[in-house]
Amino acid sequence: MKVVRLFNGLTVISLLLFLLQSPAVAKGEAPMNTPQTTIDWNANATSLRGQNGKRVTYNCPGGGRFGALWGTDTYTDDSSICTAAVHAGRISAQTGGTVTIEICSGLPTYAASTRNGVTSRSYGSWHGSYRFVGGGPPPPPDTVTINWTANATSLRGQIGKRVTYICPGGGTLGRIWGTDIYTDDSSICTAAVHTGRINLQSGGSVTIEMRAGQSQYAGMARFGATSTGYGAWHGSFVFVGEGVKPPPPPPPPGVETITWASSVTGLRGQIGKRVSYRCPANGSFRSVWGTDVYTDDSSVCTAAVHAGLIAPQAGGVVTIEMRAGQARYAGTARNGVTTAGYGVWHGSYVFVR
Repeated sequence: MKVVRLFNGLTVISLLLFLLQSPAVAKGEAPMNTPQTTIDWNANATSLRGQNGKRVTYNCPGGGRFGALWGTDTYTDDSSICTAAVHAGRISAQTGGTVTIEICSGLPTYAASTRNGVTSRSYGSWHGSYRFVGGGPPPPPDTVTINWTANATSLRGQIGKRVTYICPGGGTLGRIWGTDIYTDDSSICTAAVHTGRINLQSGGSVTIEMRAGQSQYAGMARFGATSTGYGAWHGSFVFVGEGVKPPPPPPPPGVETITWASSVTGLRGQIGKRVSYRCPANGSFRSVWGTDVYTDDSSVCTAAVHAGLIAPQAGGVVTIEMRAGQARYAGTARNGVTTAGYGVWHGSYVFVR
């Protein structure tokens, strides 16, 4: 017995099964999305080629690395979905997010453009495409708390983008390259110390702005942090605004606050004795004799700047150890302080960590 066929080959039985199994879709309503899938930043849509009109929702994890990309608004189906989502302004590489794509037919040409820090390439005819029909990043938080190793490489290319970070107190200085404008792989919190916006003990809030890579970065010792010089690099950041400068932390128990004129002649002869002092901020240099080992009548705070332990603008806590007098003291220029040489003297001190 022949089976009656309707609608270009659909059997009555098949039609009934289709009506029973398919959810109702209102006229003009988009087809239901498939369940959300987390993908990596290399994933593309070639496996969906030819399924035009199909919509799929994906989750792109934060901290991604850009992949290959062709097209603008409509992308070749072998383009990185997450990278295209950044290009389309749907998500950011730093935070990631959820997006929905719709599969389209191939186009005769795909246009290149630069958007949101991503550059797509042009291409001629291709077999399949997709476009974005939904999704976007969650609203960025006002501030992000980071650790002292965090850098800005994930924001590279997003020229002009500003992000506010909180650096927790009690950090450890990391590596930085540059002065005032820093390589994007520099420790953000350490660079903030280097600019005088925060201090190591208390931390604080700072805002950076992304800049293009520079041909040269200058090294310098400032505020107790030392940056290294470097040649050409791919991306940079600067600090904008004044930042939130915390008050200096109170001195630990047993730490005496001294002036920038203070010396330790009163401890002469007490070999091996260790004493901690707090040097107040915004000090003025006074006389110092020696290098690494200083005469006991040298300004302790000025010698501490010479030794690279504090900066005059920020001050800080240092610990000295008393030593015997030396037959000779060498003069040198370090960290903006020039010490004098001297011959035999009655007592000395050194700094200890």
